[in-house]
Order: sequence, then C-alpha cells, then structure tokens
Amino acid sequence: MQHDCERCGTLGEHDMDWGYKAVLTAITVALVLLVAQALGRRLAGLLAGLPIVTAPALLWIASDQGAAFAARAAVGSIAASGLMALFALAYERLSRHWGPWRTLAASLAAAAGAAVPMALLAGHPLRAVLVTAALCAVAVLLLPAGGPRSGPVSRRRGELLATALVAGAVSVLASVIAREIGAFWAGLFAALPIISGAALLHQHLTASHQDIQRFLRGYVAGLFGNALFALAFAATAVQLGATAALAGALAFGLAATVGLVRTLDWMELRPLPARPSAR
Repeated sequence: MQHDCERCGTLGEHDMDWGYKAVLTAITVALVLLVAQALGRRLAGLLAGLPIVTAPALLWIASDQGAAFAARAAVGSIAASGLMALFALAYERLSRHWGPWRTLAASLAAAAGAAVPMALLAGHPLRAVLVTAALCAVAVLLLPAGGPRSGPVSRRRGELLATALVAGAVSVLASVIAREIGAFWAGLFAALPIISGAALLHQHLTASHQDIQRFLRGYVAGLFGNALFALAFAATAVQLGATAALAGALAFGLAATVGLVRTLDWMELRPLPARPSAR
C-alpha cells in the first residue's frame, strides 16, 4: 500500500511538471504570436518557421531523457525543417485550386510521404542540414515572391489561445513519448507545423493568394534558421548542457535567419537586367 502511494505521488509530481512545461511553452508561443500579429505576412511567416515550439520541446526532452538523447532528437528537427519546406511548396501550389482544409491535409500528406527517407539521416546532423538546405533552396526558388504590399496578419477570436495551447501540449507530448518512438521521431514530432498551419488556414479564408505566398517565403527562411538552431544544439548539448546549448543555438539560428532574409530582400529588390532594344 505504501509503495502504491509513493507511486501515485510520483505520478502526480510528473503531471504537475508536464502541466508547468506545457503552460510555459504556451505563454511563449502566445507572446510570439502577438508580435507576429503586428507584422507583415513574410515576417509573420519567418517567426512561424523559427523554433518556437521545437526549442522548449528539446529542453523538455533533455530534462527527461538527458542531453545526449536531446542532441539526437535535434537531428529529427533538422530533417523536419526540410519536410516543412516541401509542405510550404505543396500548400502554395494546392491552395490555388483547393479549399483550406483540403489543402492543409494534402500538404501534410506530401511532407509525411518524405519522412521515411529522411529518417535515413538519423544520427547524421551535417547530412541532415545539407539535405534540408537543398530543400529550402528549392522551395525559395519555386515559391513566387507575392505582391509588393502585405498587410498585418489578423487572427480570429480564440485562434491565438488555441494555437498556443496546442503548441504547449505538443512540446510536452514530444518529451513524454520520446523514449517510445525514438530520438529522431521525437525531434521531428516537436517540429510539426502547428503555428504555420493555423496561420495558413486563416489566411486562406481571409487573405489573397499573394499574401499566402509572402507568408510562405518568410516561413521557409525561418525553417532554415530552425535547422541551423537544431544543428548547433545537437553539436553542443552534451558538452555545454541543454540550457546553455539552447541559448547559444537560438542566437546562432536567429543570426543566420536575419542574414538569409536580407539576401532574399536583395534578390527581390535588385533591378532586372535591361533587355537589348530591337533594331
């Protein structure tokens, strides 16, 4: 009887711990979404691609399973960034003809179809980054730039709270099921497109297709920053500890993302070469 009571107490402590982590993640996501709401489409997409959910999920995985396990999970998050680049490209193409829910489901299915081949990259962070960089580059080249104007991103009532709560639950669930599904798949699960999916559904109903294009171009840039964040975390988590590695990886990924966005701005704003005049 005493043993059972002790076990119940341990389970209760775990429940409180998981609830605390979920709420902390949800608050972080809500604050980021509030900032994104005041920004243009591409910057909002950029924030959606950054490791807003992945970062706390890796930290929770490290606290439950150890830094070495979390480092291996980060490789799954790198691969997930490449899969989400495919998701972004599929969404842009399909949204031209289909409704939001059908487009979202088909785009997720397209990304999921490539998940098994990407699992071959488990344990190889550099290879995973190279493959992800190639997929992000293809997506950027094939995604139209969108119109020159882009209004702020609006949200339906309750959408921000629902998105934040789901994100918090996913970050904790990734840690809870990590041991059962393996490090790679836990890291991939933590990078599911919760924020971007909710934003795309709303924009599909209320905004123009050009706004969706601008959002997705920013999203892909954020995905590459997410991949570099996960690479830095995987390389340093064991040596520095999860918390210090997380801080350094976030700074590295954000700096790389800023550089990429400036490059995209230069590419879009540079004048086109003049055509030779006909004689």
